[in-house]
Amino acid sequence: MDFFYKFIDLPLQFCYNGENTGKEMPRMTDRQIRCFLSLYETLNFSAAARQLFLTQPTLSYQIRSLEDELGVPLFTRTTCRVEPTEAGHLFAAFAQSVRQSYQGFQQALAAGPTRHEKLVLQVPLTMASRDLVYHDLLLALNQALPDCDLEVHTDTSCASPEEVLESGVDALIQMLMAPVSGTIECLPLFDTKCHLLVSPGSPLSVCGDLTPDQLTGQTVCFESCDAVFASMVRRCMEEVPLRWLMVPDFEKEYVRMLAGKCLFLSPVRSHGYPPEWFHPLQFPFPPSPTCLFTRKDDTRPCLQILQQLTLAEHRRAVADGRL
Repeated sequence: MDFFYKFIDLPLQFCYNGENTGKEMPRMTDRQIRCFLSLYETLNFSAAARQLFLTQPTLSYQIRSLEDELGVPLFTRTTCRVEPTEAGHLFAAFAQSVRQSYQGFQQALAAGPTRHEKLVLQVPLTMASRDLVYHDLLLALNQALPDCDLEVHTDTSCASPEEVLESGVDALIQMLMAPVSGTIECLPLFDTKCHLLVSPGSPLSVCGDLTPDQLTGQTVCFESCDAVFASMVRRCMEEVPLRWLMVPDFEKEYVRMLAGKCLFLSPVRSHGYPPEWFHPLQFPFPPSPTCLFTRKDDTRPCLQILQQLTLAEHRRAVADGRL
């Protein structure tokens, strides 16, 4: 279907030949504009007809119809050559503008509606639910990336960074459990520590950092909801001979902890308890770092901003003693 354009921006004599008769302003078709531009650019009826896949008589008819509508000749024709008239040069500027606008419309239509860039971040469940660093990080990301659709996952599996980043996740915060492949960028955030939540009435509450030797006879509870953290605890269980108890969540054991019958083991100082109740636990092996994992081939600016903000927020949490 032809697109029609009302001819309103040219001088009056282009629109009417003679006095205003009250008739509707002339209209032209997209086909006429294409025929005019092809002839204007080639200055040859045969070449323009071939370019448009038309016969020469059809092209001549389209040009004459356009000239009749405008009321002025657009070309001078001789047996040897075709030349634009002054009106033809003026009309060419209008026709080229129409063509550019139409092409721009087609490109915008093909591109579809504007879509926000999506960014998927996966964080440890245990830490996300208990440490304000992730609340602060999400606030900072939303402010720095207002046009980005940020999606946050919390996963309880113990999948490798390679597996997670192949599942549609763009960035992963997780403890480094094993060397990663060369396709993965690993940004260390902090050394993963374990904190013991001790009842204020317990003799251990007056101590600072605790060692396994000080925990003889104690029951240490840890949550089973985070597989990565649980895997680190299993290593502790192999090297530290204590009574270990895996529980669904701390709330069910809270009364026993207050009575001094057990201790809670957590990877962070939870904001749900007084900070003085937490005591770092020193294990007889070096701590594993918690890192931000991304794909090296993902160089989007939004991911670089995520890396910068994630590192800054975790450094602030370490300085505050939360991690």
